[in-house]
Amino acid sequence: MLFRDRCDGKRITGQHALNALMPYMMRGRNESAVYYGREINIENALAYLKLIKKAQADTEAQERFTLFSLILTAALKTIALYPRLNRFVHRRALYQRKHIAFSFIVKQRFDHDAPEVNAKVFFDPEDSFETVSMKINAAILDAREHGEGDGERFANIFHRIPGGKALIMGVYRILEYFNIAPWSLIRMDPLYSSIYIANLGSIGLNAPFHHLYEWGNTSIFMVIGKIFSKELWHGATRTRQRYIDLRVTLDERIADGLIFAEAASVFSRLLSSPDLLNLSIEELKQALS
Repeated sequence: MLFRDRCDGKRITGQHALNALMPYMMRGRNESAVYYGREINIENALAYLKLIKKAQADTEAQERFTLFSLILTAALKTIALYPRLNRFVHRRALYQRKHIAFSFIVKQRFDHDAPEVNAKVFFDPEDSFETVSMKINAAILDAREHGEGDGERFANIFHRIPGGKALIMGVYRILEYFNIAPWSLIRMDPLYSSIYIANLGSIGLNAPFHHLYEWGNTSIFMVIGKIFSKELWHGATRTRQRYIDLRVTLDERIADGLIFAEAASVFSRLLSSPDLLNLSIEELKQALS
Protein backbone atom coordinates (compact mmCIF):
# COMPACT_ATOMS: atom_id res chain seq x y z
CA MET A 1 0.00 0.00 0.00
CA LEU A 2 1.24 3.47 -0.86
CA PHE A 3 -0.03 4.93 2.43
CA ARG A 4 -0.52 3.07 5.71
CA ASP A 5 -3.42 5.23 6.91
CA ARG A 6 -6.52 6.20 4.96
CA CYS A 7 -8.84 9.19 4.94
CA ASP A 8 -11.45 7.07 6.75
CA GLY A 9 -9.26 4.89 8.96
CA LYS A 10 -6.04 4.59 10.95
CA ARG A 11 -4.07 1.39 10.65
CA ILE A 12 -3.87 -0.74 13.82
CA THR A 13 -0.39 -1.92 14.77
CA GLY A 14 0.98 -4.08 17.57
CA GLN A 15 -1.62 -6.83 17.25
CA HIS A 16 -1.23 -10.30 18.69
CA ALA A 17 0.35 -12.58 16.06
CA LEU A 18 -2.75 -14.76 15.62
CA ASN A 19 -5.02 -11.74 15.16
CA ALA A 20 -2.60 -10.27 12.62
CA LEU A 21 -2.67 -13.56 10.68
CA MET A 22 -6.46 -13.79 10.48
CA PRO A 23 -6.82 -11.49 7.41
CA TYR A 24 -4.33 -13.74 5.62
CA MET A 25 -6.21 -16.91 6.55
CA MET A 26 -9.64 -15.42 5.78
CA ARG A 27 -9.31 -12.97 2.91
CA GLY A 28 -12.89 -11.84 2.35
CA ARG A 29 -15.59 -10.46 4.60
CA ASN A 30 -18.05 -13.24 3.81
CA GLU A 31 -15.40 -15.89 4.41
CA SER A 32 -14.99 -14.26 7.84
CA ALA A 33 -18.68 -13.73 8.57
CA VAL A 34 -20.27 -14.66 11.89
CA TYR A 35 -24.07 -14.74 12.17
CA TYR A 36 -25.84 -13.71 15.36
CA GLY A 37 -29.58 -13.62 15.99
CA ARG A 38 -31.47 -12.43 19.02
CA GLU A 39 -35.05 -11.76 20.09
CA ILE A 40 -35.17 -8.46 21.99
CA ASN A 41 -37.98 -7.43 24.30
CA ILE A 42 -39.12 -3.93 23.31
CA GLU A 43 -41.92 -3.32 25.84
CA ASN A 44 -39.87 -0.72 27.72
CA ALA A 45 -38.71 0.87 24.46
CA LEU A 46 -42.28 1.24 23.20
CA ALA A 47 -43.42 2.61 26.57
CA TYR A 48 -40.57 5.14 26.42
CA LEU A 49 -41.62 6.26 22.94
CA LYS A 50 -45.21 6.59 24.10
CA LEU A 51 -44.16 8.86 26.96
CA ILE A 52 -42.13 11.05 24.60
CA LYS A 53 -45.02 11.37 22.17
CA LYS A 54 -47.40 12.21 25.01
CA ALA A 55 -45.05 14.93 26.29
CA GLN A 56 -44.59 16.21 22.74
CA ALA A 57 -48.37 16.52 22.28
CA ASP A 58 -48.40 19.25 24.95
CA THR A 59 -45.84 21.32 23.02
CA GLU A 60 -45.40 22.62 19.49
CA ALA A 61 -42.62 20.11 18.78
CA GLN A 62 -43.05 18.15 15.57
CA GLU A 63 -40.04 15.84 15.72
CA ARG A 64 -40.78 12.19 14.88
CA PHE A 65 -39.45 9.63 17.36
CA THR A 66 -39.50 6.02 16.20
CA LEU A 67 -38.38 2.58 17.28
CA PHE A 68 -35.92 2.62 14.36
CA SER A 69 -34.24 5.76 15.74
CA LEU A 70 -34.16 4.23 19.21
CA ILE A 71 -32.45 1.07 17.91
CA LEU A 72 -29.88 3.15 16.02
CA THR A 73 -29.20 5.24 19.13
CA ALA A 74 -28.56 2.03 21.08
CA ALA A 75 -26.21 0.87 18.30
CA LEU A 76 -24.40 4.23 18.36
CA LYS A 77 -23.84 4.07 22.11
CA THR A 78 -22.70 0.44 21.87
CA ILE A 79 -20.07 1.36 19.27
CA ALA A 80 -18.98 4.33 21.40
CA LEU A 81 -18.49 1.96 24.34
CA TYR A 82 -16.81 -0.72 22.20
CA PRO A 83 -14.84 1.16 19.50
CA ARG A 84 -13.28 -2.08 18.25
CA LEU A 85 -16.63 -2.76 16.60
CA ASN A 86 -15.90 0.26 14.41
CA ARG A 87 -12.98 -1.36 12.63
CA PHE A 88 -12.52 -2.83 9.17
CA VAL A 89 -10.03 -4.95 7.23
CA HIS A 90 -8.48 -3.68 4.02
CA ARG A 91 -5.83 -5.64 2.13
CA ARG A 92 -4.87 -7.83 5.12
CA ALA A 93 -4.54 -4.85 7.46
CA LEU A 94 -6.86 -3.79 10.29
CA TYR A 95 -8.05 -0.18 10.56
CA GLN A 96 -9.85 1.86 13.19
CA ARG A 97 -12.56 3.90 11.50
CA LYS A 98 -12.25 7.66 12.04
CA HIS A 99 -15.99 8.31 12.19
CA ILE A 100 -19.29 6.62 13.08
CA ALA A 101 -21.73 6.38 10.18
CA PHE A 102 -24.82 4.25 9.63
CA SER A 103 -26.28 3.48 6.21
CA PHE A 104 -29.79 2.31 5.40
CA ILE A 105 -32.26 2.10 2.53
CA VAL A 106 -35.16 4.54 2.19
CA LYS A 107 -38.08 3.60 -0.05
CA GLN A 108 -39.27 6.82 -1.70
CA ARG A 109 -42.86 5.58 -1.79
CA PHE A 110 -44.51 2.32 -0.79
CA ASP A 111 -45.07 0.96 -4.28
CA HIS A 112 -43.12 -1.42 -6.52
CA ASP A 113 -41.85 1.20 -8.95
CA ALA A 114 -40.61 3.70 -6.37
CA PRO A 115 -36.79 3.90 -6.17
CA GLU A 116 -34.79 2.74 -3.18
CA VAL A 117 -32.40 5.43 -1.96
CA ASN A 118 -29.31 4.89 0.16
CA ALA A 119 -29.01 7.17 3.18
CA LYS A 120 -25.74 7.56 5.07
CA VAL A 121 -25.78 9.47 8.34
CA PHE A 122 -22.80 10.53 10.46
CA PHE A 123 -23.06 10.60 14.25
CA ASP A 124 -21.14 11.84 17.24
CA PRO A 125 -20.75 9.36 20.14
CA GLU A 126 -22.42 11.86 22.49
CA ASP A 127 -25.51 12.34 20.30
CA SER A 128 -28.72 11.97 22.30
CA PHE A 129 -31.78 10.06 21.16
CA GLU A 130 -33.31 13.38 20.10
CA THR A 131 -30.26 14.31 18.00
CA VAL A 132 -30.11 10.87 16.37
CA SER A 133 -33.83 11.11 15.56
CA MET A 134 -33.39 14.54 13.98
CA LYS A 135 -30.51 13.33 11.79
CA ILE A 136 -32.35 10.21 10.67
CA ASN A 137 -35.57 12.09 9.96
CA ALA A 138 -33.66 14.67 7.90
CA ALA A 139 -31.95 11.92 5.87
CA ILE A 140 -35.26 10.13 5.21
CA LEU A 141 -36.97 13.37 4.21
CA ASP A 142 -34.14 14.28 1.83
CA ALA A 143 -34.20 10.81 0.23
CA ARG A 144 -37.96 10.89 -0.29
CA GLU A 145 -37.97 14.43 -1.66
CA HIS A 146 -35.10 13.98 -4.14
CA GLY A 147 -35.40 10.26 -4.92
CA GLU A 148 -31.62 9.81 -4.80
CA GLY A 149 -28.72 10.31 -2.45
CA ASP A 150 -25.24 11.68 -3.10
CA GLY A 151 -24.02 8.24 -4.17
CA GLU A 152 -26.88 7.75 -6.64
CA ARG A 153 -26.39 11.25 -8.08
CA PHE A 154 -22.70 10.54 -8.63
CA ALA A 155 -23.41 7.11 -10.16
CA ASN A 156 -26.05 8.52 -12.52
CA ILE A 157 -23.50 10.85 -14.12
CA PHE A 158 -21.27 7.95 -15.18
CA HIS A 159 -24.24 5.68 -15.95
CA ARG A 160 -25.12 8.00 -18.87
CA ILE A 161 -21.60 7.83 -20.34
CA PRO A 162 -20.79 4.78 -22.54
CA GLY A 163 -18.25 2.76 -20.59
CA GLY A 164 -18.52 5.21 -17.71
CA LYS A 165 -19.38 2.61 -15.08
CA ALA A 166 -16.37 0.44 -15.91
CA LEU A 167 -14.11 3.52 -15.99
CA ILE A 168 -15.14 4.98 -12.64
CA MET A 169 -15.16 1.61 -10.87
CA GLY A 170 -11.73 0.77 -12.26
CA VAL A 171 -10.26 4.10 -11.13
CA TYR A 172 -12.02 3.81 -7.77
CA ARG A 173 -10.52 0.34 -7.18
CA ILE A 174 -7.01 1.58 -7.98
CA LEU A 175 -7.33 4.54 -5.61
CA GLU A 176 -8.78 2.27 -2.94
CA TYR A 177 -6.00 -0.28 -3.38
CA PHE A 178 -3.32 2.33 -2.63
CA ASN A 179 -5.32 3.99 0.20
CA ILE A 180 -5.70 7.23 -1.74
CA ALA A 181 -9.42 7.16 -2.50
CA PRO A 182 -10.60 10.72 -1.72
CA TRP A 183 -12.91 11.47 1.18
CA SER A 184 -15.36 13.09 -1.25
CA LEU A 185 -16.04 9.62 -2.73
CA ILE A 186 -15.91 7.58 0.48
CA ARG A 187 -18.14 10.06 2.31
CA MET A 188 -21.04 9.44 -0.07
CA ASP A 189 -20.59 5.67 -0.50
CA PRO A 190 -23.04 3.84 1.85
CA LEU A 191 -20.87 0.72 1.92
CA TYR A 192 -18.10 2.61 3.72
CA SER A 193 -19.94 2.81 7.03
CA SER A 194 -19.82 1.45 10.57
CA ILE A 195 -23.07 -0.51 10.18
CA TYR A 196 -25.45 -1.09 7.29
CA ILE A 197 -29.02 -1.48 8.55
CA ALA A 198 -32.03 -3.00 6.82
CA ASN A 199 -35.32 -2.24 8.59
CA LEU A 200 -37.51 -4.97 7.12
CA GLY A 201 -39.92 -4.64 10.02
CA SER A 202 -41.10 -1.37 8.46
CA ILE A 203 -42.63 -3.39 5.61
CA GLY A 204 -43.90 -6.21 7.81
CA LEU A 205 -41.18 -8.78 7.09
CA ASN A 206 -39.24 -11.10 9.37
CA ALA A 207 -35.49 -10.61 9.63
CA PRO A 208 -33.18 -12.83 7.53
CA PHE A 209 -29.42 -12.96 7.79
CA HIS A 210 -27.73 -10.78 5.17
CA HIS A 211 -24.31 -11.17 3.59
CA LEU A 212 -21.54 -8.61 4.02
CA TYR A 213 -20.53 -6.64 0.95
CA GLU A 214 -17.02 -7.17 -0.37
CA TRP A 215 -17.17 -3.70 -1.89
CA GLY A 216 -16.52 -0.96 0.65
CA ASN A 217 -15.45 -1.73 4.21
CA THR A 218 -18.62 -2.15 6.27
CA SER A 219 -17.95 -4.89 8.83
CA ILE A 220 -21.45 -5.17 10.35
CA PHE A 221 -24.83 -5.70 8.68
CA MET A 222 -27.91 -5.53 10.92
CA VAL A 223 -31.43 -6.54 9.90
CA ILE A 224 -34.44 -5.49 11.98
CA GLY A 225 -37.56 -7.66 11.74
CA LYS A 226 -41.22 -6.90 12.39
CA ILE A 227 -42.68 -6.63 15.88
CA PHE A 228 -44.27 -9.82 17.23
CA SER A 229 -45.79 -10.94 20.53
CA LYS A 230 -44.79 -13.76 22.82
CA GLU A 231 -46.77 -15.31 25.64
CA LEU A 232 -44.80 -15.40 28.88
CA TRP A 233 -45.54 -16.99 32.24
CA HIS A 234 -44.44 -15.52 35.56
CA GLY A 235 -45.53 -18.12 38.04
CA ALA A 236 -49.29 -18.43 37.52
CA THR A 237 -49.53 -15.10 35.69
CA ARG A 238 -49.62 -15.01 31.90
CA THR A 239 -48.60 -11.90 29.97
CA ARG A 240 -47.97 -10.98 26.34
CA GLN A 241 -44.76 -9.09 25.56
CA ARG A 242 -43.66 -7.51 22.30
CA TYR A 243 -40.34 -8.41 20.68
CA ILE A 244 -38.32 -7.84 17.54
CA ASP A 245 -35.98 -10.24 15.80
CA LEU A 246 -32.52 -8.86 15.17
CA ARG A 247 -30.10 -10.55 12.78
CA VAL A 248 -26.48 -9.41 12.68
CA THR A 249 -23.71 -10.48 10.32
CA LEU A 250 -20.23 -9.33 11.28
CA ASP A 251 -16.62 -9.73 10.25
CA GLU A 252 -14.97 -11.72 13.02
CA ARG A 253 -11.53 -10.34 12.12
CA ILE A 254 -12.27 -6.92 13.66
CA ALA A 255 -12.51 -8.05 17.31
CA ASP A 256 -12.56 -11.12 19.52
CA GLY A 257 -15.63 -13.03 20.71
CA LEU A 258 -15.63 -11.49 24.19
CA ILE A 259 -16.07 -7.99 22.71
CA PHE A 260 -18.95 -9.17 20.53
CA ALA A 261 -20.66 -10.93 23.44
CA GLU A 262 -20.36 -7.96 25.81
CA ALA A 263 -21.51 -5.52 23.12
CA ALA A 264 -24.60 -7.66 22.33
CA SER A 265 -25.51 -7.72 26.03
CA VAL A 266 -25.08 -3.94 26.39
CA PHE A 267 -27.11 -3.26 23.24
CA SER A 268 -30.03 -5.31 24.61
CA ARG A 269 -29.77 -3.60 27.99
CA LEU A 270 -29.89 -0.15 26.39
CA LEU A 271 -33.11 -1.03 24.56
CA SER A 272 -34.56 -2.42 27.78
CA SER A 273 -33.61 0.76 29.67
CA PRO A 274 -33.90 3.53 27.04
CA ASP A 275 -33.45 6.30 29.64
CA LEU A 276 -29.75 5.38 29.55
CA LEU A 277 -29.47 6.56 25.96
CA ASN A 278 -29.41 10.23 26.93
CA LEU A 279 -26.47 9.83 29.31
CA SER A 280 -22.98 10.93 28.33
CA ILE A 281 -20.57 8.13 27.46
CA GLU A 282 -18.76 8.49 30.79
CA GLU A 283 -22.06 8.43 32.70
CA LEU A 284 -23.14 5.44 30.65
CA LYS A 285 -19.95 3.53 31.51
CA GLN A 286 -20.64 4.08 35.20
CA ALA A 287 -24.31 3.11 34.92
CA LEU A 288 -23.46 -0.15 33.13
CA SER A 289 -20.60 -1.12 35.41
